[in-house]
Amino acid sequence: GRDQYFSTLKSQIEVALKTTGKKTVLVTHSMGSQVTQYFMKWVESKNGGNGGDSWVNQHIEALVNLAGTPLGVPKTLSSLLSGEQRETVQPLANYLLDHFMNRNELARVFRSWTGLMSLLPKGGNAVWGDLSGAPDDVSLNKLDDAQEELVSYGAQIRFDDDGTSRLGNQTMDDALRLLTRVLDKDALRLLQRHYKFGVSRTQAEMDSHADDHRVWTNPLQHQLPNAPNMTIFCLYGHGATTERAYYYTADNTETEDDLREEAGGGTPALRIDKRQRAHLENVDIGIVHGEGDGTVPLLSLGYMCASGWRKPLYNPHGVRVVTREFLHNPLAAFKDIRGGAGASDHINILGNYDVTADMLRIVAGRGHLVEDQFSSDILKYAERVDIP
Repeated sequence: GRDQYFSTLKSQIEVALKTTGKKTVLVTHSMGSQVTQYFMKWVESKNGGNGGDSWVNQHIEALVNLAGTPLGVPKTLSSLLSGEQRETVQPLANYLLDHFMNRNELARVFRSWTGLMSLLPKGGNAVWGDLSGAPDDVSLNKLDDAQEELVSYGAQIRFDDDGTSRLGNQTMDDALRLLTRVLDKDALRLLQRHYKFGVSRTQAEMDSHADDHRVWTNPLQHQLPNAPNMTIFCLYGHGATTERAYYYTADNTETEDDLREEAGGGTPALRIDKRQRAHLENVDIGIVHGEGDGTVPLLSLGYMCASGWRKPLYNPHGVRVVTREFLHNPLAAFKDIRGGAGASDHINILGNYDVTADMLRIVAGRGHLVEDQFSSDILKYAERVDIP
């Protein structure tokens, strides 16, 4: 299980230091960024690896988060709510699913993947916005009346587009509460036993739950270790269309109580509203698109490295943090189906030439030469996040 893997990893890192005299560089992709966050707390804890608060500093040279997901992924929310995401509501996939697996079965599959819940969005409204707007909303200068309308991301789940829904639009906080109303008892127990998704704003709050394993996958509710000699690198792409929020509809639903699966059994009442909204520039088949790497929104990819971990509350020991952004610049598919050396979407960043060069510098002991590289609006978005 988890502890067996972590125990093996701890042992391998310790043996490497004893035999080579060199500390370890951990390279992770995607959800692996949260696995290493958890590992750093586990390895210190008396309830885990019992390494003490100097273990990380003594053994880890650097963490390299490739396309990391520190603050989660909105598509996880839709997957657990209704068994849907962009891939499943595309016309062809939707047709196949209708014939071979219904949404109820798909939702149950997603809910059975216990690690998936760790990817639910962290930080609530403070990070993801509210009904008045979101930090990563794109504001357009209205040059003329023909400018296409952009939907705000602050309503994470939008029901009330035409004013007829009794449920109303849901912020991220609302949507996570809605999820607890929808999940079956086993999935809800799993969620509440293992994960927390809020924000700690004071040292007292941090201290009060420092030993609570439920916060160890949420970087806004635990502090980086006492490892001033370690560096965290966040290397990620941006410029690819990414799921950010959703239009939903609820069949025959008057209240949230009607949404609980036990209430009616069968297919969940909630579903993405796939009706095309051609007049909205950033909406397609019920999905509100934003900035990111095609899978993870820019806020999750970049906020902690560009801002959060530069605040003393979240990084009290001065761990060096470096952000490296890479604009997605793929070749045409007929030239290279993986996008070529300039692709930096969520998966194909693993083959990006510049990212590979950065990683080689870091593992060769030249990490001090790798510095911040910004090409997106993440710093502007970070200023709007409601975390002082």
